[in-house]
Amino acid sequence: MKYDLIVLGGGPAGYSAALKAVEHGKSVALIEKSFVGGTCLNRGCIPTKALLHSSDLYAGYTDWAELGVVATDVKIDQSAVYAHKDKIVETLRAGIRSMLKAGKVAYIEGEGKFVSSHEIKVGDEIVSGENVLIATGSSPAKLPIKGIEFALNSDDVLSTPVDGNDIVIIGGGVIGMEFTSYFAGIGKSVTVVEAAERILPMFGKEISVQLSSVMKKKGASFVTSAKVVEIGENSVSYEKNGEVQSIRCDKVIVAIGRRANITDIGLENAGVETDGRFIVVDENMRTSADGVYAVGDVVGKVQLAHYATASAYKALGHMFGYACNIDLSVVPSCVYTSPEVAMVGKTDFDGARVGKFLLGGNGKSLINGSNRGFIKLICDDKGVVCGGELFGYGVTELVAEIALAVKNRLTAEDIATTIHAHPTMYESIFEAAEKIK
Repeated sequence: MKYDLIVLGGGPAGYSAALKAVEHGKSVALIEKSFVGGTCLNRGCIPTKALLHSSDLYAGYTDWAELGVVATDVKIDQSAVYAHKDKIVETLRAGIRSMLKAGKVAYIEGEGKFVSSHEIKVGDEIVSGENVLIATGSSPAKLPIKGIEFALNSDDVLSTPVDGNDIVIIGGGVIGMEFTSYFAGIGKSVTVVEAAERILPMFGKEISVQLSSVMKKKGASFVTSAKVVEIGENSVSYEKNGEVQSIRCDKVIVAIGRRANITDIGLENAGVETDGRFIVVDENMRTSADGVYAVGDVVGKVQLAHYATASAYKALGHMFGYACNIDLSVVPSCVYTSPEVAMVGKTDFDGARVGKFLLGGNGKSLINGSNRGFIKLICDDKGVVCGGELFGYGVTELVAEIALAVKNRLTAEDIATTIHAHPTMYESIFEAAEKIK
């Protein structure tokens, strides 16, 4: 049988594309070598957030008495935390498998490899399709240094509880900071070694300063502008200002980002061009091979699950000739530390008009016991919303309103003249919009 679409990879982009294509009456085969749900569900977004939720509950018990809840001998049980995480992952996996079955998607387990641009071999079977969508995702990046075999990566951390009390995390980006929040929250000593001048270098400086301040109060420490040169069984050596120093520890975790899964899938047999690291695509996610598209982490634009899904929908629209007006330039970025971080759109440009509101003035934040943080709305000289930066508890739930404003070129006045329910954290976006001058 020749399918209308073959999807290579069953992560957020892959399974979402398969289900969307079925909605449009297409026959679809989905090839996945591991678990459906990809990195996000099995080794990324979902398990990390499950661990962080448990960590936040435990870390907050010292404040319960102030709220009238008295508890003694509160403990963290990592085995139970991970069991809870596993239950959530399996529940969601089962849901995806059920949707694929209901949609009559041909689910093929195994490692797929191109034998031509429209034929993929899985074991002894050849699957052919009119169109192919490459959505093979990414894997943890490796540091090419001595002793890397002693380090854990994000897959390791999310599969089994980490023993030891002193942990060094290499990388102060999104993954590194979420792990820092988790381990510091359950009482472990954490040192972060970051090559850039500050943590979360892709976000605004104020966010970096605020988050590092909070994490230091939780017991974490940071070594920035440092290059790791060697990892030992119980140590990390780094170079800073021309001097090599070492940190003793129980465990080392490498969290320096992810690399695209584009090797060993036969791209050369399909005539798909790469730049050595990522698959080259145009604005409609088309590769150099006719009828072959690539989406998500493999194209090297934004390595986030929601971008992966959106880029898959963009590809399908072009592939099958229906309108898809998703704006791939407006992508919210979230960090689920405690407090959280979120950003969307343009946040640093000449002539920007900024409206800032401190969450200490928001009733719902005070009720929740979380009064530290801010909402920063950024507009152009005409008041059109261009972006936003958010820092505080629960702000990842707020960024969508700003994303909607950016995508639709709404103004600060549009937000400020829209009634926001009280008491809610959403009022803080209204307040920031009112401060645009």
